[in-house]
Amino acid sequence: MKESNILEDYSSISISNRLFSKDYENKCCVECKSPMPSYVSINNSIFLCNNCGERHKKLGYNISYIRKLTSDWDPYLYSFLERGGNSRFIRLSLKYNLDKLSIEQKFRTRILEWYRLLVSKLNN
Repeated sequence: MKESNILEDYSSISISNRLFSKDYENKCCVECKSPMPSYVSINNSIFLCNNCGERHKKLGYNISYIRKLTSDWDPYLYSFLERGGNSRFIRLSLKYNLDKLSIEQKFRTRILEWYRLLVSKLNN
């Protein structure tokens, strides 16, 4: 019988390995496709490179709550990333033609407000 999440490994290396193997798209920045992202937007459940992560920080934490991938993680924060990921976000962006918008425009749309709400509700 498996113990509760208390015994799970939430180190940054373990988190990266799990999330990169779960979704191949997580290995690249969702915005510019640079390999090996170093940031995550927790409330958008996406992976970002240094440059795009810095742009997301300027949006404010309520629009894009940025955290270094090498940070310490806990089950709650990890669950945001586990329920989303770049592939899911990319499908949504393509469906609603968000990929043609700038970062500043895209993340202020109603559809991404809804998406952030959905990702947060999946965690409750």
